[in-house]
Amino acid sequence: MEHLQSDDNKLEFFSKPEPPHPRTVQRWERRLESLSNPDGFIIHCALRIDNTKIFYVPEVRDSVKNVLARFLPSFVVKLEGDWQRSGFLFPHAHLLLPAVSEVRPFLVAMKFSGAKVVRPKYRGELLPDPFTLLPPDRGPKNAWDYISSLPDLTPLGSFVKFTDSTISTFKNSAYLARYLAKTTYHGGLKPVIEHNLK
Repeated sequence: MEHLQSDDNKLEFFSKPEPPHPRTVQRWERRLESLSNPDGFIIHCALRIDNTKIFYVPEVRDSVKNVLARFLPSFVVKLEGDWQRSGFLFPHAHLLLPAVSEVRPFLVAMKFSGAKVVRPKYRGELLPDPFTLLPPDRGPKNAWDYISSLPDLTPLGSFVKFTDSTISTFKNSAYLARYLAKTTYHGGLKPVIEHNLK
């Protein structure tokens, strides 16, 4: 079991997640409802965390939240650490976004940084490409102007490995709320970062 030591916190990742408390599930149900579009879809980014200080250093947590808040109108981040069968720890974050035009530049910048678009299934059906959920792009038509208008994700690059990250669509469900409510570590800071939810 890996332990990460900060000045005053010990961070322990569980080999088996702790079952969620019913109140935590209810909070996730409200968050997912707030982020879902009328069809129940939510844009999801799985971010590979390269620097685990975001789990236990308040200044790092605030810095990452402030960077995301500059680019995104609202979001929820759930931090997790999963042990792989190979024995390696996979620290990652679920970044959940509303399907609104303001998130497009951020998602395009993620793609340019190496993130892959994937299409998981829900109840046997392929979920839509996340970019098809967004209103039509009305950005600059000139390619260079368009690229230069994208947000600079360099400040996130020291925490997130974009080439191991993905962009997808999730379907709001009771299962999803329970999945996100589980606990995979203790110590350090709370696993959820919220910005501008209703």
